[in-house]
Amino acid sequence: MNLLQRIIYRTFRALGINTPGWTEYFAFGGGHRTSSGVSVNENNALMISTVYQCVMYISDSIGQLPLSLFKHLPNGKEKALDHPLYRIFHTVPNPFMPASIFKKTLQGHLLLWGNAYAEVERNGAGQVVALWPLRPDQMRLQIFNSKLFYYYTTPDGAEIQLTDVLHLRGLSSDGLVGYSPIALQREKLGLAKASEEYRGRSFSNDMRPGGVLKHPAKLGDVAYERLRKSWEETHGGLSNARRVAILEEGLDWQDVGIPADDAQYIQGEEFTKADIAAIYRVPPYKVGLLKPGTVSFASVEAQQIDAITDCVQPWVVCWEDCLNLALLTPTEQKIYFAKFNMNALLRGDSESRARFYTSMLNNGVYTINMCLELEDQNTIGPLGDRHFVSMNMIPLDLVDKQFEQQQKQLTVPAGGDDGNEEMKPKMMNGAAH
Repeated sequence: MNLLQRIIYRTFRALGINTPGWTEYFAFGGGHRTSSGVSVNENNALMISTVYQCVMYISDSIGQLPLSLFKHLPNGKEKALDHPLYRIFHTVPNPFMPASIFKKTLQGHLLLWGNAYAEVERNGAGQVVALWPLRPDQMRLQIFNSKLFYYYTTPDGAEIQLTDVLHLRGLSSDGLVGYSPIALQREKLGLAKASEEYRGRSFSNDMRPGGVLKHPAKLGDVAYERLRKSWEETHGGLSNARRVAILEEGLDWQDVGIPADDAQYIQGEEFTKADIAAIYRVPPYKVGLLKPGTVSFASVEAQQIDAITDCVQPWVVCWEDCLNLALLTPTEQKIYFAKFNMNALLRGDSESRARFYTSMLNNGVYTINMCLELEDQNTIGPLGDRHFVSMNMIPLDLVDKQFEQQQKQLTVPAGGDDGNEEMKPKMMNGAAH
């Protein structure tokens, strides 16, 4: 950053501007070109296959998770079906998209820009009636007098101020604006993009490196250009692959470059995929790095649980906290809260679920209807709401009482008739019972 950039940057910071566009421009040298020579930004990063796979995996996971509004109860919680936000969260955030598409869209923005925005539409009573996604690259934030203002650039180029915005953010230095993963990892992503382009150009040349044509005499400009153009038209590209070349007038062809087998394309691609997957904390097998015969089904299942815990769940917590803060009043936050249902991702195979339900039923934790609901089946009515426990188990506080009762039943009176009878255990086969 040169002196002029520092002065302008400090001036804007003093005015309170804190937005990805400005900070990213100055912090990363004013452009998007990487050392590999290719440009990478949030808009074209999805052209890198591994980035697309990671973004799709996490976004699809968030999109398919049911989101509901719950109400606190003295003994737990219940769905707040009568609250207007329940339908917004669970079914239709706005008239043009279902809840799954809305969540998937905002999560994609989070993974690319580090921020996701949605304009909050309320009715005259202050109730939320719709949430409208906004493009992060068109948003500008400003802090002034300890207040946060949002300015959005519309498609016609006008900038408008928004007063009610749902703002989701990822890793941040100030808690207000998230870092863009694409901006922070631009060099690594640029290398991946350059590698893909290089492989593509190699295939367009029939996986053969460049070369030179040697002529025994000196060619003039016209002859040089005519020979070069003729050779490229005859032997360049996939359509001309494996064509026979006829060299005249002492011409000689010589390869120049690294052979494809020495460039280790496959190994290089695997390393690049693993690096990008690590950026998003996505398991390698989710981006195709699963070698047959080296990983068992049990280990993949364990990785799936690990991915949900370490990759998806942190974003779930981010969503829940931001929704509660932006859409619920301080009074409502004491009564209601947003919650994702993680069971949609954590469901195991049928045998594992059967063992789980059996354990929950036998210990009185679940009812029959609760198990049916988890399996998306119809309930069986009031009879299915009863809890059952095994009869051979008793609470700990009743163990001593039951033991004392058994001891009284196994003793008989013995001794004189003076009224001071000594209680002695009845002997059976030499053992006390």
